[in-house]
Amino acid sequence: MNTPKYLTPFYTFILICLISISKLKAEDWSYQMGINSTRFRYVSPSGLSQNSFQPDAGLHLSILRSDRLINPSKTKSRFLKKLDYHIGLDINQYNAVGETQNIPFSYTSNFVGIKLGIGSNANLGRGLNLAYRAQSHINKFVLGSQKMGNEVFNLRGNSQFDRIQWQLGGEVKLSKKINSQVATFIFFSETWQMNNSQLDGSQFAINPTSFGFGIQYSILK
Repeated sequence: MNTPKYLTPFYTFILICLISISKLKAEDWSYQMGINSTRFRYVSPSGLSQNSFQPDAGLHLSILRSDRLINPSKTKSRFLKKLDYHIGLDINQYNAVGETQNIPFSYTSNFVGIKLGIGSNANLGRGLNLAYRAQSHINKFVLGSQKMGNEVFNLRGNSQFDRIQWQLGGEVKLSKKINSQVATFIFFSETWQMNNSQLDGSQFAINPTSFGFGIQYSILK
């Protein structure tokens, strides 16, 4: 299968990020999976909102590297010492269902991208840790379809989906240490698409809520 020309620069960017991550001396690696419950938001050029979209479940997968933002020995600020970051790769399904004029419809869309986050955490004792981060996502549409009644439409070339997608949001993660190197966790995140304006004056945004579980591995230094 040939890679479409317009995807080549994005996949190159993903590969560069992946190579950069792999060369870093990692402190923590996290592997998480869960469910996206996605809200599609459409506003017509005249300002009318489309309320027929209903969230549907879709898969969320990610691999993340996290470390301290600043070496604690290089700052006296307690606030800066607590800050950490994560960077990694995301795979997401954003789906929705609904009905218009008694005709059922559904959307299935798949995205791949980069996740970036910065935040802090609190030690709750007994091996429990609560992390909270602001984060952003840079996603690219890979494939998807719309089913309207008995007809199916390919979403490739659809300007509402087939574009670079920018999202901002936050994540909360509660982890429990199993031993000095391994911890399990549950997470909850919510994000909103920022570049939602279309050429015809309408607005379309994909706003997912994600939740699930994962495992975190710490490399001893």
